[in-house]
Amino acid sequence: MHKSVSELLDIFLITFNRAKALDRTLEQLLDDKSPIKDFEINIIDNNSSDNTSLIVQKWQKNHPNLKYAKNKYNIGGNANIARTFEYGEKKYIWILCDDDYYNWDSWDEVENAIHNDKDAIVVAKYERPQDDIAQLFIQTTFLPAVIYKKELLDSDVIDNIHYNISNWFPHAAFSAKLINDNKSFFIIPKSIISRGNDWENDYVRGSDTRKLHPIRKHLNWLSAFANTVQMIEDKKLRTYISRHNQFGIPLNSARVFFFNDKESNGYFYNLFFICLVLNCWDRIKFIVNMLLYFSVYRILFIHVESSYNEEENVVNKKIMIRLLYKLKTKLYTYKKQLVKDNSKK
Repeated sequence: MHKSVSELLDIFLITFNRAKALDRTLEQLLDDKSPIKDFEINIIDNNSSDNTSLIVQKWQKNHPNLKYAKNKYNIGGNANIARTFEYGEKKYIWILCDDDYYNWDSWDEVENAIHNDKDAIVVAKYERPQDDIAQLFIQTTFLPAVIYKKELLDSDVIDNIHYNISNWFPHAAFSAKLINDNKSFFIIPKSIISRGNDWENDYVRGSDTRKLHPIRKHLNWLSAFANTVQMIEDKKLRTYISRHNQFGIPLNSARVFFFNDKESNGYFYNLFFICLVLNCWDRIKFIVNMLLYFSVYRILFIHVESSYNEEENVVNKKIMIRLLYKLKTKLYTYKKQLVKDNSKK
């Protein structure tokens, strides 16, 4: 006889100074139609200074399955993620954030995957992780996107999770381990979770940026991702992931130099970190593009960005033209391209 999923799945929710967003999230998780409303849900508060604790207390009155723990210090969001991985005691672990959105239509698929002993369950699809390994790996950088089999966690993974705190994606050390060990990722037919609106500020939120280490202060998404990709052991696979990102910026692309944050993009360490993960040929291209970045690209630069709309099953493409770098002038045109749904169940 199967154990119930509630006995097999640890659910944690990390939060910091987002009482309003947390209230909205708990409303979704504890709604009468939510399949996890009766599961034990553990909130790990990273020493919030707002009314987070009062929001939790409000929900605990009718939901004793809601547990709450508050850190003595603000240890940083990524360190909070790393610590949470060590708390889980059940077969699977799912770490949620405090500002996302939920659709429970595919929850039965999650329960079936857990009962069928899948190694990892992917519950977000805005990066189309079913397409290839590059899209899958980049999807796993979104923390709640994956429900992990906790028994696959070992000391080496924990060590890499703690090391990768400084690279924004400590949890991706777990997905890298699964890829390195040829474990399988089960991808549900329809996303259960979609990303909230405040993710761009998560990595240094609550810190006095004047006192941060310069590398952490200026680190951008691309360089953090480049450092994370290095945990993929197979060189060919690592190169493929670096080159292929349909809805973002391939690390070997000139698009790296279109990044909006001028200060962090031009910071030497960011360029070095990205260059480090590239193979010889891609490094040559990168250096050429870097030279162009300080000359031609400051006058005119054109590239195409793509994003996936799961509801409409389309790829939205945006042609971006930047004129006169210092003025940050941008012109946009749009088009939509239908894509074939090749979801892997």
